[in-house]
Amino acid sequence: MFKTSQKIGLVLFALILVFSLVVFTGCPGDGLKGANIRIASWWSTYNVDTYEPRNEGEEQELEMRRALLAREGFKMEVFELSDYDNYLPLVASHIMSNDKTISVYEVSSAMAMTLFKQGLLYPVSDSRANLNNREPVAGVRPMYDGLVQDFMTFGGKQYGFQFGLPNDGWGTAMLYFNPQHLVEVGLSAEYLYDLQASNNWTWDTFLDVCRKLTRDRSGNGVIDTYALPIDDAREFIMGLVWGNGGNLVTFDAQGRAISNVNSPAVIQALEFYNTLIRERLVATQPTYDWGWNWSAYSDGRTAMTFDPEWRKGQMNDNFEGGYVLPPRGPNSSKLRIGANNNVYVIPNFYSPAEVNVIMNAMESWFTPVTTDWLQGHYWASRNLRDVTETVVMSRDSQYLTLKGFQLVPGYPFDDFINDFRADGTGTVNPAQHIESWMPRINAAIEDFNR
Repeated sequence: MFKTSQKIGLVLFALILVFSLVVFTGCPGDGLKGANIRIASWWSTYNVDTYEPRNEGEEQELEMRRALLAREGFKMEVFELSDYDNYLPLVASHIMSNDKTISVYEVSSAMAMTLFKQGLLYPVSDSRANLNNREPVAGVRPMYDGLVQDFMTFGGKQYGFQFGLPNDGWGTAMLYFNPQHLVEVGLSAEYLYDLQASNNWTWDTFLDVCRKLTRDRSGNGVIDTYALPIDDAREFIMGLVWGNGGNLVTFDAQGRAISNVNSPAVIQALEFYNTLIRERLVATQPTYDWGWNWSAYSDGRTAMTFDPEWRKGQMNDNFEGGYVLPPRGPNSSKLRIGANNNVYVIPNFYSPAEVNVIMNAMESWFTPVTTDWLQGHYWASRNLRDVTETVVMSRDSQYLTLKGFQLVPGYPFDDFINDFRADGTGTVNPAQHIESWMPRINAAIEDFNR
């Protein structure tokens, strides 16, 4: 096990910077001089004067952006408009008031759908930007995310965009594991990676690992280490759903939402979650407490946990952990992981010329320093296989399934999952639970399809 940071040669970086001085991604008439581009977010801030890079790649990106702003004579920053809970109403309010102090909003997919249905978004496909570009060139141009292009295209026009590979927002749940626990029960520290690589990472092998990892480590006759924590039930359960080839919502050729929550794949995943609890392989607590699962995993009370990819950035230098995709269930022949991404949108009140300038600035700002996209993951990993195998698979379309429910505004996902989790006894009947929630689920689907 080791922590590594892949470095780019200084000579190569210098060449990229020099090249970027003479090659500009914009089109004639889309000059940036004097522009002030501000990107609103609910979670991120970035200003070239104050940002502190976390690794060499970010240092090089920062230098490139500083050079860009100085060369082209414009300003650009990301700022936090509000927290997540208050974000969408504020975004809508700013757009409806024609607030030109904000050029672009970063929103979730559900927020993007809501804003589109309200008629508040500019069709970015009407701009000069090549939204079909899938070939990034270091120091010259970024690539656009085809997954976002697909679900943000309506009537032949695209209303939102994202840069980079599909599913590259670090928001999808991985299964984190502590290899020390594997070694303690007689398994190799590489065991889960090997199962993943051979496509033998199934619910059966997962259940076997869970049984081995749930034990009395202190020798006092009481189980003190469990395979998993019960929370975050949303990530836990949906990891099982994706892994079983399931989905809560899919879409037909006309873009209409179809509910699949009562499909066999989903019901099997809910029952398997119950099985893990009933076999006492899961550390339980009576009420839901967000973040408790990561704490239980970090301090060794559990050997594994389902959590979003961004958690890997919180593993400190002394913590040896790895991550793999969720195991596959009997309904799927290969590993699957839920995919989605945040979306950038532009308000509808901007003129075509203004949008061309905004898109020019966005392409320039997000131009990669290197096309070795894996470089941005090594710093947050403890084993090379986390990156070269797990991360690579999580960006490969053959393993991705769209998180359809996130595109349906008002879909009662959190309430549905947390109600199923209930008191953590594993006794809620999946089919009956789904039936009780169908009125709210159908209402959201019907509203979306209007």
